[in-house]
Amino acid sequence: MNCLISRALPLRSAGICRPAVRTQINPFASRNPFPSTNQAASISTKPSSRQNPNQKLKIPPQLRQLSRAPVPPPTKSPEELVSLGYLVRRTPSVQLPVYRRWLSGGTRQVVLIKKVDGDRRRLLEDIIGGLGIAREDVRINPTTQHIELKGDHFDKARGWLLERGF
Repeated sequence: MNCLISRALPLRSAGICRPAVRTQINPFASRNPFPSTNQAASISTKPSSRQNPNQKLKIPPQLRQLSRAPVPPPTKSPEELVSLGYLVRRTPSVQLPVYRRWLSGGTRQVVLIKKVDGDRRRLLEDIIGGLGIAREDVRINPTTQHIELKGDHFDKARGWLLERGF
Protein backbone atom coordinates (compact mmCIF):
# COMPACT_ATOMS: atom_id res chain seq x y z
CA MET A 1 0.00 0.00 0.00
CA ASN A 2 1.44 3.32 -1.07
CA CYS A 3 1.06 6.15 1.32
CA LEU A 4 1.84 9.76 0.47
CA ILE A 5 3.07 11.01 3.76
CA SER A 6 5.39 13.92 4.14
CA ARG A 7 8.71 13.13 5.71
CA ALA A 8 8.27 16.06 8.04
CA LEU A 9 5.10 14.59 9.55
CA PRO A 10 5.39 11.63 11.86
CA LEU A 11 3.19 8.62 11.05
CA ARG A 12 0.95 8.94 14.09
CA SER A 13 0.00 12.59 13.27
CA ALA A 14 -0.71 11.72 9.65
CA GLY A 15 -3.70 9.69 10.69
CA ILE A 16 -4.97 7.02 8.35
CA CYS A 17 -2.73 5.96 5.54
CA ARG A 18 -4.52 6.57 2.23
CA PRO A 19 -3.56 5.18 -1.14
CA ALA A 20 -2.34 7.56 -3.84
CA VAL A 21 -5.05 8.84 -6.17
CA ARG A 22 -4.43 8.03 -9.80
CA THR A 23 -6.25 9.53 -12.74
CA GLN A 24 -7.01 7.63 -15.89
CA ILE A 25 -5.51 9.00 -19.09
CA ASN A 26 -7.93 8.92 -22.00
CA PRO A 27 -6.02 7.28 -24.85
CA PHE A 28 -8.47 8.66 -27.39
CA ALA A 29 -7.94 12.35 -26.48
CA SER A 30 -5.93 14.24 -29.07
CA ARG A 31 -2.66 15.26 -27.54
CA ASN A 32 -0.59 16.15 -30.54
CA PRO A 33 2.85 17.41 -29.46
CA PHE A 34 3.17 19.26 -32.78
CA PRO A 35 0.68 22.11 -33.15
CA SER A 36 -1.24 22.56 -36.35
CA THR A 37 -0.50 25.46 -38.67
CA ASN A 38 -3.29 27.55 -37.15
CA GLN A 39 -2.00 26.94 -33.65
CA ALA A 40 1.61 27.61 -34.70
CA ALA A 41 0.64 30.96 -36.17
CA SER A 42 -1.02 32.01 -32.94
CA ILE A 43 1.91 30.85 -30.81
CA SER A 44 4.78 32.33 -32.79
CA THR A 45 5.64 35.93 -32.13
CA LYS A 46 6.42 38.41 -34.81
CA PRO A 47 9.87 40.02 -34.78
CA SER A 48 8.34 43.43 -34.06
CA SER A 49 6.70 42.16 -30.86
CA ARG A 50 10.04 40.81 -29.58
CA GLN A 51 11.80 44.18 -29.82
CA ASN A 52 12.68 46.28 -26.85
CA PRO A 53 9.48 47.94 -25.57
CA ASN A 54 11.44 51.09 -24.78
CA GLN A 55 12.83 51.36 -28.30
CA LYS A 56 10.39 54.13 -29.21
CA LEU A 57 11.76 56.26 -26.36
CA LYS A 58 15.36 56.05 -27.55
CA ILE A 59 17.06 58.56 -29.83
CA PRO A 60 17.96 56.94 -33.16
CA PRO A 61 21.72 56.59 -33.73
CA GLN A 62 21.76 58.91 -36.74
CA LEU A 63 20.31 61.74 -34.59
CA ARG A 64 22.61 61.29 -31.58
CA GLN A 65 25.29 63.83 -30.95
CA LEU A 66 28.40 61.67 -30.64
CA SER A 67 30.96 64.40 -30.20
CA ARG A 68 31.22 67.91 -28.86
CA ALA A 69 31.49 70.96 -31.03
CA PRO A 70 35.13 71.79 -31.75
CA VAL A 71 36.80 74.17 -29.34
CA PRO A 72 39.21 76.77 -30.72
CA PRO A 73 42.89 75.92 -30.18
CA PRO A 74 44.78 77.57 -27.34
CA THR A 75 45.80 81.16 -28.05
CA LYS A 76 48.83 81.11 -25.75
CA SER A 77 51.72 78.69 -25.56
CA PRO A 78 52.32 76.71 -22.35
CA GLU A 79 55.41 78.84 -21.67
CA GLU A 80 53.25 81.99 -21.60
CA LEU A 81 50.71 80.34 -19.32
CA VAL A 82 53.33 79.25 -16.76
CA SER A 83 53.44 82.83 -15.47
CA LEU A 84 49.90 82.32 -14.08
CA GLY A 85 51.14 79.56 -11.77
CA TYR A 86 48.74 76.93 -13.10
CA LEU A 87 48.00 75.18 -16.36
CA VAL A 88 44.80 73.53 -17.60
CA ARG A 89 45.84 70.85 -20.10
CA ARG A 90 43.64 69.82 -23.02
CA THR A 91 42.20 66.33 -23.50
CA PRO A 92 43.65 63.99 -26.17
CA SER A 93 40.87 65.16 -28.52
CA VAL A 94 41.98 68.80 -28.01
CA GLN A 95 38.90 69.72 -25.94
CA LEU A 96 38.84 71.68 -22.71
CA PRO A 97 38.55 69.41 -19.65
CA VAL A 98 35.31 71.02 -18.43
CA TYR A 99 32.52 68.55 -17.66
CA ARG A 100 28.92 68.83 -16.51
CA ARG A 101 27.65 66.29 -13.98
CA TRP A 102 23.98 65.89 -13.06
CA LEU A 103 23.28 64.80 -9.48
CA SER A 104 20.19 64.17 -7.30
CA GLY A 105 18.13 62.69 -10.09
CA GLY A 106 18.90 65.50 -12.51
CA THR A 107 17.90 68.37 -10.23
CA ARG A 108 21.41 69.53 -9.28
CA GLN A 109 24.33 70.40 -11.54
CA VAL A 110 28.05 70.37 -10.81
CA VAL A 111 30.69 71.55 -13.27
CA LEU A 112 34.10 69.85 -13.04
CA ILE A 113 37.39 71.28 -14.26
CA LYS A 114 39.97 68.52 -14.59
CA LYS A 115 43.60 68.25 -15.72
CA VAL A 116 44.85 71.19 -13.67
CA ASP A 117 48.60 71.38 -13.09
CA GLY A 118 50.25 73.83 -10.73
CA ASP A 119 48.66 76.01 -8.05
CA ARG A 120 45.02 74.90 -7.85
CA ARG A 121 44.19 77.35 -5.06
CA ARG A 122 45.27 80.25 -7.23
CA LEU A 123 43.07 78.96 -10.08
CA LEU A 124 40.21 78.64 -7.61
CA GLU A 125 40.59 82.28 -6.54
CA ASP A 126 40.81 83.43 -10.18
CA ILE A 127 37.62 81.53 -11.03
CA ILE A 128 35.78 83.11 -8.09
CA GLY A 129 36.88 86.58 -9.21
CA GLY A 130 36.44 86.00 -12.95
CA LEU A 131 33.06 84.28 -12.93
CA GLY A 132 31.51 86.00 -9.92
CA ILE A 133 30.65 82.75 -8.15
CA ALA A 134 30.20 82.62 -4.38
CA ARG A 135 33.13 81.21 -2.43
CA GLU A 136 31.01 78.42 -0.89
CA ASP A 137 29.93 77.23 -4.37
CA VAL A 138 33.48 76.40 -5.48
CA ARG A 139 35.75 73.77 -4.00
CA ILE A 140 38.71 71.52 -4.74
CA ASN A 141 37.87 67.84 -4.41
CA PRO A 142 40.43 66.53 -1.89
CA THR A 143 40.58 63.07 -3.50
CA THR A 144 40.68 63.82 -7.23
CA GLN A 145 42.00 67.42 -7.07
CA HIS A 146 39.30 68.51 -9.54
CA ILE A 147 37.70 71.91 -9.19
CA GLU A 148 33.94 71.66 -8.64
CA LEU A 149 31.51 74.50 -9.31
CA LYS A 150 27.97 74.17 -7.96
CA GLY A 151 25.32 75.26 -10.43
CA ASP A 152 25.06 75.73 -14.18
CA HIS A 153 28.40 77.43 -14.89
CA PHE A 154 29.50 75.18 -17.75
CA ASP A 155 29.42 77.79 -20.55
CA LYS A 156 30.85 80.53 -18.32
CA ALA A 157 33.73 78.34 -17.13
CA ARG A 158 34.55 77.15 -20.63
CA GLY A 159 34.40 80.69 -22.03
CA TRP A 160 36.56 82.01 -19.18
CA LEU A 161 39.24 79.35 -19.83
CA LEU A 162 39.22 80.21 -23.55
CA GLU A 163 39.63 83.94 -22.76
CA ARG A 164 42.62 83.13 -20.55
CA GLY A 165 44.27 81.29 -23.48
CA PHE A 166 43.92 77.67 -22.41
